[in-house]
Amino acid sequence: MAETESEDRTEQATPRRRQKAREEGRIARSRELVGMASLGGILSVFYLAGTSFMRNLAGLTGRLLGLRYGRDSLAVIRSASLEMMWILAPFFAAAVAAALLSSLAQGGFLVKPLSFDLERINPLKGFKNLFSITALPGFLKSLLKFVLGVTIFYLVMKKVLLALPVASALEIGDIQRLAGALVGKAVLYMFGTFFVLAGADYAYEWWKLERSLRMTKDEIREEFRESEGDPLIKAKIKALQKDMARRRMMEAVPKATVVITNPTHIAVALSYRKEESEAPRVVAKGKGFVAQKIKEIARSHRIPLVEDKPLARALVKLKLDAAIPAELYRAVAKILAYIYKLRGAAA
Repeated sequence: MAETESEDRTEQATPRRRQKAREEGRIARSRELVGMASLGGILSVFYLAGTSFMRNLAGLTGRLLGLRYGRDSLAVIRSASLEMMWILAPFFAAAVAAALLSSLAQGGFLVKPLSFDLERINPLKGFKNLFSITALPGFLKSLLKFVLGVTIFYLVMKKVLLALPVASALEIGDIQRLAGALVGKAVLYMFGTFFVLAGADYAYEWWKLERSLRMTKDEIREEFRESEGDPLIKAKIKALQKDMARRRMMEAVPKATVVITNPTHIAVALSYRKEESEAPRVVAKGKGFVAQKIKEIARSHRIPLVEDKPLARALVKLKLDAAIPAELYRAVAKILAYIYKLRGAAA
């Protein structure tokens, strides 16, 4: 069942799913890479200022042995601790900075609300997790690191043993330099190997996250409906809005001044009140059935219908409640003047 579900998840994660996963704290991040970055920061400081560090450490040791801090135990511990903190401060700063940069490179910083989960501190569940299939990759990584560590240690010790006959004939200073070179190479090889492993661990975490975020086609469609709205509901809402707009438009026809027709396919109702606006406004318009309805309402309320095909085609393109443009003033003014003349004669 799980295998079938995994096979159905063939689609890449959408931006919304990725954002939700990030809000939940699910990002590709390797703790081993953060740890190796911190170690790299410490080694960098030691490489750049190792001589100064050893000199300061030797000075501190000399002052302790020479009783330069007095004989009071508490005073000695306090003074020596403060000085030691200053000596180690660059290493701590480099480790923290490297860890922060590594975290930033792996997806930035996440701020999650605190939550208390009793399952996390359940000893039975923790014991089961030790022997679950999900713990197998972690065990294999630990085993690989152990094997590589032993291998590198063996190679270094092999070089040390080969160098012993030569070192016995060297001066103290040369022996120190040789030992330093061997230790430096060992540290460099060890760090490089485990840094590569940490990079591989990050690649594995990224692949695992991408695999867990994959979606089925049904999930993508459901997400689209949630974000954009159900197409059927949107269509119904749009239809209701059109119906309401048409109803308001028809209610404005009895108050119109004149209806311009095509004569059968188009009808546009104009309203002109000198005290309300400087130019006539389009209060209703339509084609086909809507045009017939406008004319029917106009006849029942004795609104004049005037046939003017070019003017009707021009007016129907205007938006509702829009004033007619200046280029149509002359044509509409003639019609209004004719209507006012008829009304005056009837009066």
